[in-house]
Amino acid sequence: MQPKTTTLAVLLAAACSGSTTFGFAPTQQQPPRASSTSLNFFGGQKKASPAAKSSPLADEAVQTYLSKYPSDQKTVSFFFESWGMPESYQAPKSSESIFSRKNEELASTFNTIASIYGDEAALKMVKIQPSVLAFEKSNFQPSLDAFGETFGYEESKEMVIRNPGLLGSSPASAAGADDLTMQLSYVVAFTRPIGALGPATIIGLLCVPALESALGVGKGELFSALFG
Repeated sequence: MQPKTTTLAVLLAAACSGSTTFGFAPTQQQPPRASSTSLNFFGGQKKASPAAKSSPLADEAVQTYLSKYPSDQKTVSFFFESWGMPESYQAPKSSESIFSRKNEELASTFNTIASIYGDEAALKMVKIQPSVLAFEKSNFQPSLDAFGETFGYEESKEMVIRNPGLLGSSPASAAGADDLTMQLSYVVAFTRPIGALGPATIIGLLCVPALESALGVGKGELFSALFG
């Protein structure tokens, strides 16, 4: 069993990075894949990173991203940024958005996703969460391999397609994922129509075990007290 803190970090990052949502997860558990140490020794099942060829859907993906994050979008300066700073302090003059990317970079990132998950699945993920094109593309294959060690390679691909926010996972975080990550990918996909309320609901439900422990009550008693 991997540490719960690592799993929670993966889930919260995925929930907060886009319009993920919450609902009911299937009750059956995904069986862990057997260790591939011996398979790797004999040239095994671990997938090598495919070459990122140009996808015919790359232009559409780039336009989807730019419609959400226009290339001329500027950052907003907040009134509290200079609080507690000396009078000589000057805020950084760069007004470039953190989502600002060159079209070539966006296309290259999409091509990397498409080379791993397929053109149609890659475009589907971009349409669900355009910000995936701003993620670190060098993590995509290693993170999928790490997820695959727990859930199986093809099962992990389907999991990420259901919850594109998982593309933002580092390999180390992906290696610490457990059954909750898989289950919540179904939750995210099933409840996506809820919209912006989804991430808040997921975070709230993730806090239920902590509340049970702190208050010394069961889940049924807790929900009865809150909503009864």
